[in-house]
Amino acid sequence: MCFTVGGQELGAPIRAVKETLPERPITRVFLTPPLLAGLTNLRGEVVAVIHLGRLLELPEAPDATEHNIVILRSQRANRAAAGLLVDRLLGVRDVDDTDVQPPPATLSPEPASYLRGLARAGDPPRPLLVLDVEKVLQTERLKPFRRTAS
Repeated sequence: MCFTVGGQELGAPIRAVKETLPERPITRVFLTPPLLAGLTNLRGEVVAVIHLGRLLELPEAPDATEHNIVILRSQRANRAAAGLLVDRLLGVRDVDDTDVQPPPATLSPEPASYLRGLARAGDPPRPLLVLDVEKVLQTERLKPFRRTAS
């Protein structure tokens, strides 16, 4: 699944995406970092929404008046693990794993740590940053806010 954030094209493996949604109400949570956009209700399930642009240190897109939410699938169950706030959905593109190159050396180390790498996709081919969804979901920056199993 491909989308834009801060004018940059990014992609997540389709197997990691549960669904996509148009922008919906997100409740900001007091005393949480700005990269946590807030919480949203998804058919009775409370889902944390990560502001992907802030996590990746991308500039705010000046023309993004509406956003979308990419709901990521939990690997342990068929439920929502979290949502990613993105600027615009671009659809699905085929990217072979062998075509993914390491992230560019020009990226800061922390944002680069959330990427599997860089690929060329589309017609004509354009650079596409491929997310490492598990690293995004397990970011240390959100560790204090994770649910723990009781």
